[in-house]
Amino acid sequence: MKRLFLISTVCALFCLSCAKENSFVDSETFLLKNGKIWTGDDSNPWAKWVLIEDDKIVDIGNDSNYPSANKVLDLEGRLALPGFNDSHVHFASAGSLLLGINLLDVNDDESFVKKVKETTARLPEGSWITRGDWGAYEAWSMGSEGDNRNAQDWQPNRKLIDELTPDHPVLVTKYDRTEGMANALALDYLGIESKDGILKGDILASALRQVPESSFERKLAEAKRALAECAKWGVTTVQDMSPLDRVDIYRYLLERDSLITRINYSPSRLSEIFNMMEDGWVIDWGENPSPAGDDYISFGTIKSHIDGIMGGRTARFYQPYADNSIENFMWRGGWREFSKNMPLFKQLLTQADSGGIQLRVHAIGDEANSILLDILDTLDQVNGPKDRRFRLVHAQVIAPQDFERFAGRNIIAEVQPYHVTDDMRWMEERIGYERCKGAYAFKTLQEAGCQLAFGSDWPGTNASYYPINPLYGLYAAVTRQTVNGMPEEGWFPEQRIDLASAIKAYTQGSAFATFEEDEKGMIKEGMLADIVVVNTDLFETEPAAWLNAEFNYTIMGGKIVYESLN
Repeated sequence: MKRLFLISTVCALFCLSCAKENSFVDSETFLLKNGKIWTGDDSNPWAKWVLIEDDKIVDIGNDSNYPSANKVLDLEGRLALPGFNDSHVHFASAGSLLLGINLLDVNDDESFVKKVKETTARLPEGSWITRGDWGAYEAWSMGSEGDNRNAQDWQPNRKLIDELTPDHPVLVTKYDRTEGMANALALDYLGIESKDGILKGDILASALRQVPESSFERKLAEAKRALAECAKWGVTTVQDMSPLDRVDIYRYLLERDSLITRINYSPSRLSEIFNMMEDGWVIDWGENPSPAGDDYISFGTIKSHIDGIMGGRTARFYQPYADNSIENFMWRGGWREFSKNMPLFKQLLTQADSGGIQLRVHAIGDEANSILLDILDTLDQVNGPKDRRFRLVHAQVIAPQDFERFAGRNIIAEVQPYHVTDDMRWMEERIGYERCKGAYAFKTLQEAGCQLAFGSDWPGTNASYYPINPLYGLYAAVTRQTVNGMPEEGWFPEQRIDLASAIKAYTQGSAFATFEEDEKGMIKEGMLADIVVVNTDLFETEPAAWLNAEFNYTIMGGKIVYESLN
């Protein structure tokens, strides 16, 4: 238990010391038997059964002498794994996209009308339908490896949906946010006249600012929808960077026994460090460092940015973008948030570190990652060395000379393997072949002593959709191919890692990143009973089969939170 529950833990131990030997007679026990259980524990990697008591694993075995239990689940030989721990999600955005509208792969009238109809059926009257990000896959189809760029000329029109949306204001945007389209109801609310509904420039920016904030009920519905999606895909913990108001949603659900995924929460503005210290949202740097909070909602980390993203050419590089020489040869990417003022950025990072806050910083370009490694050296000098588990978020492109700087540092590479599958459609066009050798370099990072912590970046950027399903991440890490199996040998195949390493990065690595490796990441005595069951044996099938695999059961804290008989 975390330190906020220290008093209750002490009381519980006192009560146990006074109890009789049969004090556990009323405990809830749950036996998973007859399975192919991959534990993740190198000293005992496989088991046939697991015994759960309340929310913890109390025993595992490899024989057929099954212990008795209140409840028994026959796995019928199926593969069981530790629950997946997604190290990087934007939970609020995911819920909004799932409950609202997703237009990322929409490039024609028919698909647009269909998506709008489906969305109005989900949302109550009066609910706004916003964003959508149409056209993200218009230039390159989803699953493309970068060839055959398509023409980009589709644009929606309010006339397509005005009659379909008399009770839903609509203001959707193109993936690059250069255009928006509003229906009649939204235009009336905004006081704007437009025959086709297309808005651009300052008019669009002003319109987006005027969209009313979602109600608590809408946010709650979005959270429930996102939680259901996590459970469906075997994710038992998410490490989230949503707006602060979502913490109230999580607590509301926890109080009603409806929080079916564990949340490790990070504010995503560096200026929040002072509020975090005041509220006790810091890491306990004792003998065994641990986050604040409890087993369901925990804190202690803050997210910041040093640069932008590759898709928008805002990631910071030493050299110019390969595809931007005519427009502006010297343009190498931009800065984000406080990093525009580097002295202030370093000062705030140092204050956060000295105040007990773990740092996770978004870095995409090679120069951005190098500067963060320099800052980590500064933290060691100013605040003293410690197991701070500094998190390079994305660590997307590393300069060759910087890989050796990871050795012996317990640096976390918070990476998203599905980025390889999706981004290869335009990576070499953006930065050229040579720099791509240091991109998504999971194998090299691993060999350099870096701890991989896998995640999804769900639901993605305004230019890409990244699924929460960890099987897509495993596929990408092991094959480095698109979902269509290209290129056949994999994109920079020397960076592929094996399946066991990939699963560990998605379970143990992510738990280590939040100082929770003693509670999560393995099927082992004393660990939280977070276990998933897959209908496909990942160790005996080709990776292409994983893309169609499903989870039969997701168990969180000894409770089945998702079940499918497929």
